[in-house]
Amino acid sequence: MSLFFVAMVLMQLVQQANSKVIFVPAKEVLHQVRTAPEARPGYGWVDLVKAPGYLATTVRRTSPDRAEVHTGVADVWYVIEGGGTLVTGGSLVQGVETEPGEIRGRSIAGGESRHIARGDFAVIPAGVPHWISKVDGKEIIYLIVKPASHE
Repeated sequence: MSLFFVAMVLMQLVQQANSKVIFVPAKEVLHQVRTAPEARPGYGWVDLVKAPGYLATTVRRTSPDRAEVHTGVADVWYVIEGGGTLVTGGSLVQGVETEPGEIRGRSIAGGESRHIARGDFAVIPAGVPHWISKVDGKEIIYLIVKPASHE
């Protein structure tokens, strides 16, 4: 999948949700996410945009965290820096609903593991378990766009 395709998807989401131009230089995105307080050890994020129709967040992981399922929204990922192992599918181990539509678990059983790294793009449909089970080196930083459901 090309960067052009990724840019087009993101651009369409922005145009649908908001007519205001939002621009955050790369250095600022990285600075914000690296200095953001960690919500849990090894996991922090910065919401870049919260708008009707979508959310854009930059995530920084320095270690694996919980596996998760979003029951009503897809995740569109683009890896900015670093790498790791993304596990998708299968089933959550010890899954618990932490808030409406959000289920977290200790890990995933029976999923598909793949290495992800800078420049990789993934779409994780609503309802599909996913988990960063391993972080290469010191960190992985990725952009997540969560478009609203179109059901």
